[in-house]
Formats: sequence, structure tokens, C-alpha cells
Amino acid sequence: MPPVRTCIVPLALYGLIHWLAAPDVWEVRPAHASDRSACQYFSQLPDDCAGAGQKRFDNLRGYRYEEIDLYARDAIKKIPYVSIYNTTGQNGGDDTRDSAPAAVVASLDPNIVARKYHALRVATTPPLVWTVDWLADRVGTVRTFDGLDAAWMGNRQASASELSGRRPPAPRPAAARRHGAGLTDKTLSSKPAPEGYRPGFVARTSIEGFRKGSEVYLLDDPKGRTWVLVSYADKTVPGMTLDKLDTLGQSLDLPEGWKFRSARIPKELILEPKGGAIGRVEDDKGDLYDLTGPGQSNFVP
Repeated sequence: MPPVRTCIVPLALYGLIHWLAAPDVWEVRPAHASDRSACQYFSQLPDDCAGAGQKRFDNLRGYRYEEIDLYARDAIKKIPYVSIYNTTGQNGGDDTRDSAPAAVVASLDPNIVARKYHALRVATTPPLVWTVDWLADRVGTVRTFDGLDAAWMGNRQASASELSGRRPPAPRPAAARRHGAGLTDKTLSSKPAPEGYRPGFVARTSIEGFRKGSEVYLLDDPKGRTWVLVSYADKTVPGMTLDKLDTLGQSLDLPEGWKFRSARIPKELILEPKGGAIGRVEDDKGDLYDLTGPGQSNFVP
């Protein structure tokens, strides 16, 4: 898995809130730009949610980006949360299709960012490449993070382990169950699970789409669910490009019961979380997949 830079220790991408038990138990209410309840956190961090408005990004397929996550503790509720910033649309990316220039990304220091914005912790994802064709989301203030510009694109409650920077323990053998922080996990076999492949919920307000006729890259899990690749880590598999993604499965260390495949979709695929949270899974190379099916997308490819 590609390293995640942080001023403490690595972050699991996007921070999984709790394990995915079934795709019909979501209770998180959808949030929109006009919904002030989405701006429910108050701390020393900049309040970049209040002025956020809906924005659509087109022609994203093959577009490189990075996320910067600022962690804080709500001053009233006393709970940890994270403000998420995304470089999409910034740093000349609309012309170069690279909003996370390697030279700037390499010099970004999370400690400097944490001090500037009074964050308890700062983490960045490795650069990723969109495979979706478009997305629409609530977009707020653009901030500069040690030379890299990124716009506010959401906040959510964080777990204590995220705030501290501790990674969750690796899954244990079959029949072992782990309880804590509202999480429960049961592995599928006695074989040690590879890094990644831990389905979970992520609070999200964005809507993403693939145009009719696009080729999509899919993971089918042992429970019969289908996950679609939304972005890939461009440095983990050397030489990986969009036109080679159909071979990605050859590089993955898939757990028992998981399968990788590609498909050309007969109509536009729209990923829209009806409950305000997406199903999200990461493979062992740091690539990100979203759940498809009822409450998550308009059809299953």
C-alpha cells in the first residue's frame, strides 16, 4: 500500500467510519450545500463549510489529484472530526490534468500545515487518478497547504484512532471478532487477509458518474456486492495508466472470494448515496472503490 504522509502516523484513506454490515442500514441523512446541519462542527480550524456551494467537475477521467485532511476536536460536542480538502480544479489542473504536481506534493510538510491551521493532526493521501467521468459536490474555500492549493469538500466525525493516527488492527483469523469504537469485523477464511479489502461507510455528499459506454473496473466480493473503481494510486503499480487498468487484477492480492473484472456500461452509471454515506473499499494497492446497488447507484454494472 502506498504511504500516507501525516504529522503523526499514516491514515487509512478517507477514514472508514465503521465496517459495512449490509447496504441497507445507513442512517446518515443526505447533506446539501444549503443544509447548515452539514456544518455542524466548531473548532479552531477555518470554517470553510458555511459558504460552500454546489459545483460540478467534468472530464475527470485520468485527472490526478490529492486530498489533505485536517483533524480537530469539536469545542462544544468534544468529539473529533476532520475537514477534507481536495486539489481537483486547482494548481493548473484544468489545463495539465494534474492538480497535484509532483514537485509541490513532495515538499508538502504536514507539520507546517498543522501549525498554520491549528489542526491537531494533518494527513495527506498519495496522489490519485480519477476514473470517474464527472462529479458534483459541495465546494468551499480554497486554502493553500505549504504551496499546494485545495478546496474544502466536506467534513465528518472522526474516530479516536484517526485523530491519534493509529491504524486499525489487521483482521484476525476466521471466527475471531473485534469490538471497539463501534466496529465489528469477521474475516472470511483462516488465511491472513491482505492489506486493504475492509469495506466501510464514509460520509459523503458528492455524486459521481461514468458516461454511457465507459469502461469500468469492478470488484465482486463474497457477499455478492459489486464495487466500482473511482480512483487509482498512480505510483503503486509501476507504469499503470488508464488504458492498462483492465490488467489491474493481475497485480492485486485478492482475498478469498473476491474477483476483479472490467465491463463497458450500456448506460450512464451514477453513484449517489441516498443515505448520506457511501460504501467504500480500498484494495491492497491503495486504489479506491465505491459500492453499487440500492441506495448507492442507479444500477449494478
